[in-house]
Amino acid sequence: MTGDEEDADTSASTDEAQSPEELLEDLAELLFRQVHPKWIDDGSPTSQAFVPTKKDAGALSIARGSLTTAERAFQHHTTVLNLESAGSWAVTVGEAETAGLRSFGERPTGNPHGFIDFRELGRKASERAGKILLARARDRGCLHPAGE
Repeated sequence: MTGDEEDADTSASTDEAQSPEELLEDLAELLFRQVHPKWIDDGSPTSQAFVPTKKDAGALSIARGSLTTAERAFQHHTTVLNLESAGSWAVTVGEAETAGLRSFGERPTGNPHGFIDFRELGRKASERAGKILLARARDRGCLHPAGE
């Protein structure tokens, strides 16, 4: 390896270490999504719940199942952030990948917040991917509060 190649390798690993995003690779990890009550129809989330809005800038907020529970994610959202939620629904990292999406956690490790990445998708592709996530979340059902 030449000196230039070594510098490029060091630079790339330094950039990755300084990135605020951590690519999630455990395909079975649950990603908890809080669903606003307006996005519930007949007890189930609507497709809006799994597609980022303009203010999300392509990053659909989730809480990582490896770092929290459906109940704690719901409590944090409703009590700490003082936001409305009809409940915690979830998809896995693998299900997001099946929809053509990558999932990220936030550094430092230990922060349960993350996002499903829609940033490179247009509106129609985002809607298609969101419908795939919605179907998986509906199959799983509301994880907290139970019976929602």
